[in-house]
Amino acid sequence: MPKMKLKVLGPLLSTLFLCSTGGDAAAQNFEAFCALRDPEREIRLLAPGYESFRSLVRTITTDSREKILDEVPFSMHFDELGQHTLYVVRSEEDFHGYVHVRSESFKWGLVRIAWLMNADLEITGYRFQRCRSSWRSELESPAVSELIVHKTMADLRGMLSQDGSLVERAGSPVPEAARDLMTVLVQSAIKTRVVTGIVWAQEVGSIKAASMSRAFFGDAAQVNQQVGLYDEATMAKLSGRGLADPIGFDRSRVYSWQVNVTQDVIGGVYFTPWAAGDEHAMLWWVFAVDGRILSVEDSQGSLEPQTSELFQKLIGRKFGEKSKCKTACELAALEVTLLYTKD
Repeated sequence: MPKMKLKVLGPLLSTLFLCSTGGDAAAQNFEAFCALRDPEREIRLLAPGYESFRSLVRTITTDSREKILDEVPFSMHFDELGQHTLYVVRSEEDFHGYVHVRSESFKWGLVRIAWLMNADLEITGYRFQRCRSSWRSELESPAVSELIVHKTMADLRGMLSQDGSLVERAGSPVPEAARDLMTVLVQSAIKTRVVTGIVWAQEVGSIKAASMSRAFFGDAAQVNQQVGLYDEATMAKLSGRGLADPIGFDRSRVYSWQVNVTQDVIGGVYFTPWAAGDEHAMLWWVFAVDGRILSVEDSQGSLEPQTSELFQKLIGRKFGEKSKCKTACELAALEVTLLYTKD
């Protein structure tokens, strides 16, 4: 079995704050890059029990930009995709959440919204940092926040018109006069989740993988990120099993983590963006050391009920041959199993 290179989950995060302004355009870029001028105060307002935070600054690349535009149901201006900061917030004992601040264009000037997310990138809280609209308080009210907080991506997209340009009025508690600002809010929530999941995929993934490994293998479990998943040997093996071409996976975005207790390998965690027909999902897989599937999690609740049921039927099974796979879900399980087992 060829050895994987291991990238140990260690100092994932670094702090970088270096900003300058000069004119309105530069000021808007400043807002995107150093969105939290007073991080301690702003994070405290969103997460009162936090103990510490670290920041990750990233420049959104052309490749990331294309992936982001593929996932949002509305247009985005190129200037929105520059440098951004993600704050990783910790409580006294463990990960608490992510804080990401977005600057959005609005008819009454720039709107800045600070978002709090959990390990699955669900929105768990938000507040306007800057907003000149008189409807600001209304959109921070419990009646509106319950439409945003802990909702799936499908729920958020479902609030918008088909082209994603406007919040639908049916069933909305928001007055017509606040509809434009509500549209900005919902679009910002979607962009925040998509951008965070793509631009900081490895860092966000490592935190999620560590959480899953502890849930399935105990508090002593540690994760080590694996690199070079689709190397020459693996591609030859996949081709030999009839999987030369991906069946539903975006292989450029597949990540994995080996689970260890001390020096012993006891399992693996995999993240795979998956698509079939009109369905798209971010799937997390947990494997036992013998190759059994322990869990398949649709972290964003995107799957149709019948598809979700098919994935849940994979739990407890092993996969090794394409001829024994009868569904797209089983073929997906076969590919991830072959990545894990290296047989």
